[in-house]
Amino acid sequence: MNQQPRIPDPQTKARTVARLRETCQMLDALNVFLDGAIAQVEAENHRNPLYLRRLERAEELLDSRKQENLEEQKVQ
Repeated sequence: MNQQPRIPDPQTKARTVARLRETCQMLDALNVFLDGAIAQVEAENHRNPLYLRRLERAEELLDSRKQENLEEQKVQ
């Protein structure tokens, strides 16, 4: 009833290791491709006027919040 796991023979282990290495190489290649695609999209975003305006508004909001915090600290 209690079956122990079977240790694979050396040939089976070698095939499995080779397939795993091939899979890792394929995933590494895919990661490089995706990194390139992400970089292209980010570059396009940085040239987009809407993105630039949103970034500008976010910086303005951050500056105003910093100023509010400084004023609150002066009052305390």
